[in-house]
Amino acid sequence: MTPRTHASFRPSASDRAFAASLDDAPSPRPDAEARREAEGHRRSAAAPFTAAALAGALLLPAAAGAQTGGWVSFNGATQATATTFTDNVGFIEFHEDADFDADYAVGTGAVFDGGAGVRLANGIGFGVAVSRFERLDPVSLDARIPHPFFFGRPRSLSGSEPDLTRLETAVHVEVRWFESVSDTVELAVFGGPTLFNVRQDLVTAIGYDHAYPYDAASLASATTEAASASAIGFHAGADVGFFFSETVGVGALIRYSGGSVDLPGEGESMVPVDTGGFHVGGGLRLRF
Repeated sequence: MTPRTHASFRPSASDRAFAASLDDAPSPRPDAEARREAEGHRRSAAAPFTAAALAGALLLPAAAGAQTGGWVSFNGATQATATTFTDNVGFIEFHEDADFDADYAVGTGAVFDGGAGVRLANGIGFGVAVSRFERLDPVSLDARIPHPFFFGRPRSLSGSEPDLTRLETAVHVEVRWFESVSDTVELAVFGGPTLFNVRQDLVTAIGYDHAYPYDAASLASATTEAASASAIGFHAGADVGFFFSETVGVGALIRYSGGSVDLPGEGESMVPVDTGGFHVGGGLRLRF
């Protein structure tokens, strides 16, 4: 028997061409790789927006800081408004009713004032100023004293007591609006509530002299006590600053403040007293 030989497989030319076309075709990619590529495209597309957001976050505080600042002021001024008020004090003398009127007149005087605050955007600012006014004034007294021998025949006497102290402290809570008139001149208009505290010497009793037949009497002395009270009022005004540099200058101030406190008088009586008035002055201005 003649052995058979195995024929070797030899691909034809068409088979070789078909295999070559399969090798050159792109192979399919796993789903995970496709997702990674898509996410990479999204990250590259979002990068400009992320950079813009970060830049905005960094620039916003800088822009806000450029619009903020502060100020400090020190003023010497005059309270140009005088104040008057009256108190009536009653008592018993020789088993009859006696009384006296105390007429107080608080004149004009020096005011020391200082303030500070912060400036926000759009020319708006908030601050606090404190003013202090103190002076000494006399009080006029008119009394009616019963006769020691005759009922219903009071004796009139009058006089005065010098150097009664009036101390008025005001805390002004300000809302300010700033306007630059020029590079060196700045206008501020302000207003808001004011807390007043008044300390006032009041006459609580009088002493008198008389002699037989006691038809006349004269004022001999007056007893005074300090009374104090607080109340909330208001204020409004304007300030003009003239600056030598970016931070230092001088200014002129005009302010009107008003309110009323009830001072505790003798017994259970209350003495209403007006507070505040016109302040006109000027002094040092600092800004930063």
